[in-house]
Amino acid sequence: MVKSFRRSGSVVAAALTFSLSVLATSAPAYSAPAPAPSPSETASPTPSASGSAAPSPSPSRSTSPSPTIKPRVPPTGPFAPCSAGKVLTSSALGKLYGYVINADTGKVLIDIRGGETTPSASVLKVLTASAAIVTLPPTYKAVTKVLTVPGQPGTIVLQGGGDHTLSRMTGDSYTTYYKPARLESLAAQVFAKWTISTPITKIILDSTFFSGPTYSSAWKASDRTNGYISNITGLEVDSDRANPDLTSTAYNGYRSTNPVQVTGKAFKAALDGLADGAVLVEAATPAGAVEMTRVTSQPITTWLAHAIAVSDNTETEYIGRHAAKAAGLTPSFDSIQKLVKSSLGPLGIDTAGLVMKDGSGLAQADRVTAKMIAELMVKVANNQSGLGSLETYLPVAGRTGTLAGRFNGPNAVAKQYVKGKSGYIPGLYSLAGIIDAKDGSRLAYAMFARSADGKKVGYAARPALDTAATRFYQCGGGLTR
Repeated sequence: MVKSFRRSGSVVAAALTFSLSVLATSAPAYSAPAPAPSPSETASPTPSASGSAAPSPSPSRSTSPSPTIKPRVPPTGPFAPCSAGKVLTSSALGKLYGYVINADTGKVLIDIRGGETTPSASVLKVLTASAAIVTLPPTYKAVTKVLTVPGQPGTIVLQGGGDHTLSRMTGDSYTTYYKPARLESLAAQVFAKWTISTPITKIILDSTFFSGPTYSSAWKASDRTNGYISNITGLEVDSDRANPDLTSTAYNGYRSTNPVQVTGKAFKAALDGLADGAVLVEAATPAGAVEMTRVTSQPITTWLAHAIAVSDNTETEYIGRHAAKAAGLTPSFDSIQKLVKSSLGPLGIDTAGLVMKDGSGLAQADRVTAKMIAELMVKVANNQSGLGSLETYLPVAGRTGTLAGRFNGPNAVAKQYVKGKSGYIPGLYSLAGIIDAKDGSRLAYAMFARSADGKKVGYAARPALDTAATRFYQCGGGLTR
């Protein structure tokens, strides 16, 4: 039967020649992405939203013989005492919480309020990411489906699978996310498979993949309008950025109040004449609905790498919900803390005092201890339970992610040797990760500089944390307070 609905030549071609290899377009390669907007990484009181470049594809395998890699032999000492006391008492650090462990020997080298709880900022992301790493297979992907409803010939269902990277971009435009599934590909498949002469009159938008509130009561309303975070829904495009196109000078990171409707309208438009008069209805998928087609996201490892590198709040919340659902928990804010405790507790990480109002660290009420984070980093440094992949995601001082522009001046000696997740919320700066020390030691560390007990922190806390990490690098296994 011949369709009478309009279609542009490019979309018709996509419908006729569709294959998995053209589901998404590539974004330009990059070496050090600018961080996505996040108050955990930006000290300005009125920051503007900005995008970050999409990561480049992994290099192809080399055909040359692999070099012989000798097993690493950790240094055992004796180490000459090397004090970090001066840098750790800097007034710029306010009330400091710090913990450093020799990851090779397990010896605690620094303990400053290590067992006391503190707000976390984006360092909390390493807990969410670690729980996801031990819970989800590396090949895990989110799936967005279109279904038909028997007995309702003009009705289709757009069923979200919790893919925040699903994109409404077309052509050469691209977003901060690497090779996302696109609505235009999904629409092209629908058009190619639409076998009746009547148009689509109803589109059911199913966002029930997640449950509970979509916006945390622990977040400020301005966190959404400033572009720091979106509503966390099962159906969303481009993390709900108003204009996510990084090729556009009109890029806008503002997030809406109803990303499900935004997605529905974008999908309706992508159908290009097949659904001009269709009504959009938010509801669960009717019983008996039949899948017509689907698109899939990049693997969870791609999400993890991006979320940690640029401190993407929305992405981290999505990662946490997928892991919670896979663990048999309700995919909601209430399950993130349960997920982390149940995933990391058995690995020997002391989660006493942990409070997670979210998975990203945006909430002021989140609480961790420096000891907890440093103990996690020991597991990461030693690749326990596959956690070593987290180390590859951590920003590298002076090289990548949110640490690309840091560790300057005298601290430049530690560039490339310090890896860490940084964070900022008003009243707190944080840094935690792994250091390949000068003497060959591997150190796991966590530091939180906080405004409390009459002490104040400002932007100077950031380089002060870098200075402390640099001293850890210089001292290595001989580090003392």
